[in-house]
Amino acid sequence: MPSAPLNDDAIWGLPGAKVAEPRKGAETFSETPLWELLCRGAAHDPDAVALVGRSGALRYGELLRIAQNTAAALAERIAPGEAVACLLPRRPDAIAALIGCLISGRVCLVLNPANPALRQRDLLMDLAPAAFLLAEMPPLRYDAPTLMLADVLAGRDRIWRPDAAPDPDAPLSVHMTSGSSGLPKGIVLSARSMLYRAFSNVHDMQLTRADCLATFSAPFPGSGLSAMLAALASGARCVLASLAEDGAGATLRLIERERVTCPVFQPPMLRVLLSLERAPAAFAAMRSVRIGAAGLPRADLVALRRSLPPDCAVWHTYASTEALFVANWQIPPDDSGPEATVAVGMLEPDHDYALLDENDRPVAPGEPGELVLRSRYLALGEWRRGCVVPGRMLPVPNRPGRRCFRTGDLLQVQPDGMLRLLGRVDRQVKINGVRIEPAEIEAVLRTEPGVTDAAVVAVPGPGSVTLHGFVASLEPDHAALVAALRSRLAASLPMTLRPSKLTVLPQLPSLPIGKTDVGALARLAASPAEPEDR
Repeated sequence: MPSAPLNDDAIWGLPGAKVAEPRKGAETFSETPLWELLCRGAAHDPDAVALVGRSGALRYGELLRIAQNTAAALAERIAPGEAVACLLPRRPDAIAALIGCLISGRVCLVLNPANPALRQRDLLMDLAPAAFLLAEMPPLRYDAPTLMLADVLAGRDRIWRPDAAPDPDAPLSVHMTSGSSGLPKGIVLSARSMLYRAFSNVHDMQLTRADCLATFSAPFPGSGLSAMLAALASGARCVLASLAEDGAGATLRLIERERVTCPVFQPPMLRVLLSLERAPAAFAAMRSVRIGAAGLPRADLVALRRSLPPDCAVWHTYASTEALFVANWQIPPDDSGPEATVAVGMLEPDHDYALLDENDRPVAPGEPGELVLRSRYLALGEWRRGCVVPGRMLPVPNRPGRRCFRTGDLLQVQPDGMLRLLGRVDRQVKINGVRIEPAEIEAVLRTEPGVTDAAVVAVPGPGSVTLHGFVASLEPDHAALVAALRSRLAASLPMTLRPSKLTVLPQLPSLPIGKTDVGALARLAASPAEPEDR
């Protein structure tokens, strides 16, 4: 049977594809204007604390005031639908100004001011913003109207009204990918996309104004921004924490001081915090934890539960910049299994999916395939030179508003209906005719005591390809650790899946959003001076 185009209705009617059911309440929430949701969150007590950071706190009334002033100032400078490059620190008053950009009807290009100057220049050249919202002037000047944060904070209060009724399917914000597969891309999210994920946080974690949610990435990735908006729409308190900026000890003290009830973690950060003696005390108020990760090592889950209150819920969410939530589940306290990683959960409602083979045909039950999604809640496309282009988001004929997205992730459906992530299609390698998925090897390496992270890269050589494993560990005796890793690999994997070299590093190199920099490891592995093991 010939394969059908990915955005053709024919493929979604085949066995192996699934058309999703809608989630109750999601459409209404995601079509409600963001400003209205924020006003609802503030209505009960405008004097309640909305945002907390290392620089202080901001109350709901003040947040709304700064947001309105920012929106009014932007409306004086550029037309609706034009883009504003926001280079703002992770500070409560700065985040309030960024929210002003989000409600203004202008497209909010969310950029990390910590990016190196040349990287920032390249991003801005590609994004082509019509205006800037800045906390300080960058080293490189740009010919566009500029609104300074200090002027917003010190200026007179303004009256702001929306230019028109907000369109939930218009571009809301642009978030940069990590650049792990080449140059970073600006992924465009609509209000519908952003608020669907916010609703998922509100619904799953049952957020109320009594909660304190901590996000460690807001506002730069869409996941962090949506978590923050979920807290604010609920009238809850949101802690803006950063392990990179504040350090592990200060971050843990902030969590303990604010009595965080609902944090959103990523595994590498979680491992660092759990290594500190005061982690159980800092986590004592937690009642619902979300872990956002492509793969959650079971060892991390076990370590986390030891530091949590017994009745605390743990959610595992598999997501991407383009798809936001993909799969999700609340992990039962007694969940166990031989696999080194936890299943990624059930696919989110409102998302059709298919697992496809190399010929774009749905795979048989239980067989691995590339995950392809279809939904109106996916990203709109990519932002290039001042406008939206489809990029990898294919419009679906005869289904207005829906898009189709090839994730590049390799998954399989377990007999119980749960999805299990096997790795990336583009990371698969063949050695002596055997197809190898590095993620399977990495999962085994992470189970060794003393190892906090692991990565495996393929190194091309004359007529062959070899595997090089890297582990992050602070263990002083590298030789003993490597020997233990060799024994574990031999007990768990066939010869073809065992790396020929192993290297111990204090930590793995990372990209700006926290993902492992596989390219840097590949360059290190290819270095002629790299020994067999170290």
